[in-house]
Amino acid sequence: LSFKEFPEQKLFAALLIKCVVQLELIQTIDNIVFFPATSKKEDAENLAAAQRDAVDFDVHVDTQDQGMYRFLTSQQLFKLLDCLLESHRFAKAFNSNNEQRTALWKAGFKGKSKPNLLKQETSSLACGLRILFRMYTDESRTSAWEEVQHRLLNVCSEALSYFLTLTSESHREAWTNLLLLFLTKVLKISDERFKAHASFYYPLLCEIMQFDLIPELRAVLRRFFLRIGVVFQISQPPEQEPGMSKQ
Repeated sequence: LSFKEFPEQKLFAALLIKCVVQLELIQTIDNIVFFPATSKKEDAENLAAAQRDAVDFDVHVDTQDQGMYRFLTSQQLFKLLDCLLESHRFAKAFNSNNEQRTALWKAGFKGKSKPNLLKQETSSLACGLRILFRMYTDESRTSAWEEVQHRLLNVCSEALSYFLTLTSESHREAWTNLLLLFLTKVLKISDERFKAHASFYYPLLCEIMQFDLIPELRAVLRRFFLRIGVVFQISQPPEQEPGMSKQ
């Protein structure tokens, strides 16, 4: 069968190539900034820490300083971030357009189920969050901290609000590592910064608890709310909590 006989197949092939290239570009940015396999290792250690119910456990990623992060200016990192967020929002818009996905599927695009850009949606945002949180704790970038915090609050709030709209269980599952990354990173920041973040996300995180979350996410959320109690002086810090750091 030739593309001349089925011109839509030529279009579909071109679309598939673009999808693959987008994923490769996202992975390339991650590899360049943080070093190959570093992010995958961090995700695995975040999950393991959550399984031990010890999210304050320092995640040691041996290769974290071997990437190009320290050689890039803050403006260059913000530019990469803008590209990642543009890719994330495009994928999010596509995944939210059920009518368009159904039309493509019925036309014979990509297999037995409706096409999606879940990997693009989650990996682009994860890389963006890693960049922002890395800058947020970088003493050499204090001049950028105000903008970093502003971007973090907006990006994370937007992400949580979007997650609350998801109706597909498989779509929510695709966000598991992303939510673990976000919650673990916020739990590691100082009390003063935590106040700003917690007050922004509190109502959204209350809503998230209505979902059937995996045990690891429930464990991290539990610690998040325990810390809210302490930081906002609603409750006393638990004395005998194993693995809890004294803030």
